[in-house]
Amino acid sequence: MSWKYALRTMRNVVSRRRPYFAHLAITHRCNMHCRFCHIPEERCEELDLDSMKRVLDVLDRMGIAVLSISGGGEPLLRGDYTDIINYAAEKGFYTKITSNGTLSLDHYRRLFESRVTEIGISLDGVRGNDLPYSHVSPKILQTIQYLNDSLPNGKGLTLNVTISQTNIHQVDEIIEYCTQHYPNARVWLNPVVVGEGKLRTDRLNKVNPDYLRRIDSPILVKADFFIRAAEEQFQNERFNWGCLAGRFSFDIKPNGDFWICQDQPSRPPLNILDPDFLEKHRRANFGYRKECSGCTYSCYFVTQKLFEPSNWPDLGRIWWTTATAPNERCRDIAHKYGWLVGLLYFCTLRNLIHA
Repeated sequence: MSWKYALRTMRNVVSRRRPYFAHLAITHRCNMHCRFCHIPEERCEELDLDSMKRVLDVLDRMGIAVLSISGGGEPLLRGDYTDIINYAAEKGFYTKITSNGTLSLDHYRRLFESRVTEIGISLDGVRGNDLPYSHVSPKILQTIQYLNDSLPNGKGLTLNVTISQTNIHQVDEIIEYCTQHYPNARVWLNPVVVGEGKLRTDRLNKVNPDYLRRIDSPILVKADFFIRAAEEQFQNERFNWGCLAGRFSFDIKPNGDFWICQDQPSRPPLNILDPDFLEKHRRANFGYRKECSGCTYSCYFVTQKLFEPSNWPDLGRIWWTTATAPNERCRDIAHKYGWLVGLLYFCTLRNLIHA
């Protein structure tokens, strides 16, 4: 964790509307053709490496703390992805990247050698082979196994599982399989977001998120406020959760275009490399985000909601799940004697290890 990330996180505790989280799509190229994906309709030119670094410079001036290289095509198809990651890390960003897990293991070895903080892999199922139409394949499982077995200290591995009608009957199997085979990973279950929007699907229906309360696992990341939101979004046509798209979080496309989120371009169009972008952004009115029916994209929803004090107990549980291993002694102690004793044991043990 960099000092800049820590300071900007503390800043947003006080001023929640400051820019904090950004998706950066470094390419719209992809080797898959997922049924729900609209990215092929949004193909655009890619900035070169120097221009991508200028994008990161602007994001730094805006005060971004978390950079997610995702929201587009397969980022590892760009030959310079480690250069982009390392430059972002130099800026002090918490830097994560999401891949579809289908490329050669050499690409993932390069990720290990980079300064990336968190690696995400999209996973839709653990049985069958539906490439290139969904994230279901022995190849993806092989990649995740490699990442789990070789994960260096200081890097995280997250499995992002989107639940739709196509795999809701497999959710127990997915969690059981991942718990058994990938103890170093953490799993996040995301109900599919449907309706109008560039990355939403209009070919599927909502799914009942009751599995979020029913299923548990030592590697499953859960938050009560997210579960309640998913239930509300399922029951209602519109879901207004106080979204701050355009201010707190936003997306940058491979050509530098600024979108307030992955579903909505800015109005009027903005490009982050425009000489007067920062002034235009400061003066922009993003009130049209209220026209959206609402979403439960965890990248936006969870990140924003964690700055509300009422959700801090959930933040503590999320941190505990991601910071400790399923079989770590401190978890057993916390279960037997309470979270405070477990936390003291955790802190003492880590200090002894690093002494």
